[in-house]
Amino acid sequence: MDSASFPIEFNNEIDDVQKSENKNYTLAVDRLSKLAEGHNDISGGVVNFKQPAKGHQTAYIYEVTIIVYMASDNIVATEKGEHFQSTLDGALDAVERQVREFRKQQRNY
Repeated sequence: MDSASFPIEFNNEIDDVQKSENKNYTLAVDRLSKLAEGHNDISGGVVNFKQPAKGHQTAYIYEVTIIVYMASDNIVATEKGEHFQSTLDGALDAVERQVREFRKQQRNY
């Protein structure tokens, strides 16, 4: 799946991650689209790829932030790590967990 039923904005500050040829963009779109399947509560999303530690000695190199717009609420997950792929997976896992918890809370009210 290369497109979602809602707009997803990508911001990339990492030189070696190219949108046109990168599986990471497809992974993010696929997982966010799957999260929206059967629901109409997600109106958009933002995925930020950063490398804030470029050229600096630090414990992490990559930062991925994912924002999912849901009705009047925004779900945000940020993951920092040494390896880009595990950092992206961690941010996606966190936002998926938060969306499921939010939906569960909404059902219980």
